[in-house]
Amino acid sequence: MKYIHIISGIIVGLAVTSCKLDYNPTDAIANSTLTEDDYQYLLTGVYDGAQQFSMGLQNVQDDVAADNLNSRSWCTDIDNNTCTGTSYNIDGWWNQLYYRIQLANNLVNLLEAKASQTTQDLETEAQARFIRAWLYQRVVTFWGDAPLVKNSDEADGCSRSPEADIWKFIKEDLEYAVAHAPAYTSSRYVSNIAAKALLARTLLIATAGVQDKEKAKQLAEEVITDGRFVLADDFETIFHKKTSKEFILAWENNSSDSGSPGWFLRSNLVNDYNSTNGAGSAGYGDLGRYEFPVDLSLWKAFEEGDTRKAGSVRHLTYQGKDTYDVTKFPSYNGDDPYPVTRIAEMYLISAESQGYPNGLTRLNELRAKRGLPALSTSDVSNEDEFTARIMQERRVEFIAEGFRWYDLRRWFRSGEAGKKAVLALRKYQTGEATDSRPTASEHMNISEDGHELLWPISTTARSNNPNLTQNPGY
Repeated sequence: MKYIHIISGIIVGLAVTSCKLDYNPTDAIANSTLTEDDYQYLLTGVYDGAQQFSMGLQNVQDDVAADNLNSRSWCTDIDNNTCTGTSYNIDGWWNQLYYRIQLANNLVNLLEAKASQTTQDLETEAQARFIRAWLYQRVVTFWGDAPLVKNSDEADGCSRSPEADIWKFIKEDLEYAVAHAPAYTSSRYVSNIAAKALLARTLLIATAGVQDKEKAKQLAEEVITDGRFVLADDFETIFHKKTSKEFILAWENNSSDSGSPGWFLRSNLVNDYNSTNGAGSAGYGDLGRYEFPVDLSLWKAFEEGDTRKAGSVRHLTYQGKDTYDVTKFPSYNGDDPYPVTRIAEMYLISAESQGYPNGLTRLNELRAKRGLPALSTSDVSNEDEFTARIMQERRVEFIAEGFRWYDLRRWFRSGEAGKKAVLALRKYQTGEATDSRPTASEHMNISEDGHELLWPISTTARSNNPNLTQNPGY
C-alpha cells in the first residue's frame, strides 16, 4: 500500500479544526503552494488513512458487537453490549474516523477551490469523496446521528446531523465518484465501478428518503453484468490464495505494514497443532493472538455443504484446548487485502432489492457457487422469511468484513418480524432454558428496545463539545 509522503510546509494531521469533536486543528493550506504532484501525495494520505483503519481492531468490531465474534479481553464491553460513553474503544474509534474523514475533506476542499480542474483533479477528488463516503458509512453504522463535517473550516460546536442527512451526503459523494472516478484498473484503487457498487449498497441500506431499492438493484445488476468480476468457484481462493476476481475494491496491505485483522482473529494453537499433527495440518491461517474467537452460534449457522465454512472459520483442538477462529485473513505478516466490496455483495443487493419471490434467482445463483441447493417458494413462503434468508446469507458470506452490526440494526427497525428475529439471536435471558433457542449468541445482549444497536457518543467528545447529544438509553 502507498504511504503518506511528507510535503514540506503541509500539515496533514488530526484535522477537524475548530469543530470541537476532540481533535487538534490543522493549518490552512493555500492552493498556490501546491503542485499537481502534491495533490497526489495528499490522495496517498487519504488512502493510507482508510487502509490503516482496516488494519487492526476497528473493522471486526461489527462482528464482535453482533453475534459473529466474541472478545477475550480487549473489547468485552462491545462484545456484551455494555458500552458507555467512557469506553476507551468508543472514544478512540470516534476520533480515528473523524480524523480520516478530515484528511479527505482537506483534499476535497483544496480541489474545489481551484479556479479550474483538470481531468486528473476530478479523478483525485472523486477518489477522496469515495473514501469519505465509506468512512461516513462507518460512522452511521455505529452512532446513527453524528456531526456532518464537510469542510476544514467548520464553525465551532458542530451538532449531530440526522442520520438521513449523512446518508444523503454519502449518496452525493458516491454519485460524484461514479461520474468522475478513474476507470477500473485494479481492485487496489477506487474506480467508477467500485463507486457504483458502494452506491448500490447505500441505496439499499440507507434510511428512508435516501433508500431506493429499484436504483440499488439497477446498479448492482450493472456491476454483475460488467463481466470483470465473477463469483469464485472455490470460496477459499478469495482470501486464502488471493487469486479471485471477486474483489471490486480492497484496501491493499503489504508485509511491512504493522498489524492486521487476521493476527487478532486467528488461533493461538496453530504452531502446537502443526508440530503435533504435521506441518500444514492446521490448514490455512498462521499463528494468531486469538483475541476474537468465533461465537458458537456462527459456527452452527452454516448449512451442511456450505463451502464458506472451510474458507472462513476453523476448529482446532490441542491438549484439551479448543479454538474456533476466523481464517479469512491468513497471513502472519499482514499482507491480506481488506475487502471494501465484492461481487457477492452485488448478488445479495440485487436479491434483497427485488424482494420475494423475484430475488430468489440471484440469491440461488450465489448459493450454488457456495455449494448449497436452490431455495424455492416452498422453502421460503413470504417476505419476512425471505429477509431472514438474506440476513443468513449475508452473515456467513461477510464474516469480519464490517456488515453484521448494521444488518442487525436495519433488520430490527424494519418491523415487528425483524425485531423479533434479532431478539431471537441474543444470548439467553434470565429464566430461559438452555438450548431453548439454538440461534442464541454466547454474548450478544440486545435489550427489548434495541438501544444498544447504536453506540454511545464519547464522553470526552461531549465534554469538548456540549452540542453533542447522547444516544437514547445511555
